[in-house]
Amino acid sequence: MNQMKTILSRYSDALSPNVPWWAYAVTAGIAIGWGAIASPSWVFLTTAAFITAIAALGLLVLVGWGGEVSLAHAALVGTAVYISSYAMRSDGYGWPFLAAGALGIAVALALSAIVSLPTARLSGIYVMVLTLGLQVTIERTIFTNSKLSGGVESRYVTRPRFLGISFDSNVAYYYLAFGVLVLTILGLTLFRRSRHGRALMFVGTDRRAAAAMGISPWWYKILAFLIAGAMAGIAGALTTPLYRSPPTSLQYISLQSLFLLAIPVTAGFESLAGVVVVALIFTLTPHAVASIGQVSPLILAGAGLTLGTYIGPGGFSGAVLDVLRSKRESVVLGRKRQERQVEDDVDSMPLGVVAQERA
Repeated sequence: MNQMKTILSRYSDALSPNVPWWAYAVTAGIAIGWGAIASPSWVFLTTAAFITAIAALGLLVLVGWGGEVSLAHAALVGTAVYISSYAMRSDGYGWPFLAAGALGIAVALALSAIVSLPTARLSGIYVMVLTLGLQVTIERTIFTNSKLSGGVESRYVTRPRFLGISFDSNVAYYYLAFGVLVLTILGLTLFRRSRHGRALMFVGTDRRAAAAMGISPWWYKILAFLIAGAMAGIAGALTTPLYRSPPTSLQYISLQSLFLLAIPVTAGFESLAGVVVVALIFTLTPHAVASIGQVSPLILAGAGLTLGTYIGPGGFSGAVLDVLRSKRESVVLGRKRQERQVEDDVDSMPLGVVAQERA
């Protein structure tokens, strides 16, 4: 019992004090109910949005917390897609989902580690050019390898099965992706509040001040790239079973890296949940307005990238959080004023009346 209380108290720290507990319960209820009542097409698209959000959360860590920019994130996701799918396919290694996914994540981590090493001497525009070079290199090597990508033929991949539970249906796979997303948000929130998370954000804010405090900027920059690579690998490992075959490489070109970058920039770097909301908006809006006209997700991403840059690091989620904080502070101030008014009224009353009121 004591161990259970310790675990609950530890993970309750991941909940933001600015959001009431019932908001988390309502959100979880909506997400769980959506998979049961929505049509198959909406469930499929929402699952794709969850996977996109996982990849975008990696960029939130790298850009928002680490202060670096990557233009190769889509290439890392695509690499994990093709490596893990080849490991799962019958014409490949024929590995189970977990082993194949681990291989895709490991390759994405290795590429992220390689590109992060020069950050000790390079920063800013040079890191952007370096990551863009990695994006183009992957497009010309891994993506053109028909053995990995499947070429023009459709390579079928089965969906995973754990402990006798099959995730072959769209609803089951929806809940799997949702569970991975929740664990990702929980882990990143706990990491942000840990000593290493605070050090990473310190490095991203002021590199020289962090070095003066004995914090290694180089190590924490590498850590940010590794976390982003891991998130890209997880998203890539979940993608192929969703589509049941490796998607075309056009989904992972340099333009898609800007699309993924637009999600945390639009949402802001303060809220992990904001990244999920923006990923859902970018993914579901074109399908929702299809009867009115065609809207490309890239148009939404371009508008979000422009507006998010104009608003600042807080993004739209930061603006919402500022409103919530101001309302909460006004409520607290109102209560304090009422308490002071009551105290003043009591002090102004005659002593006999006060004694009679207390009696």
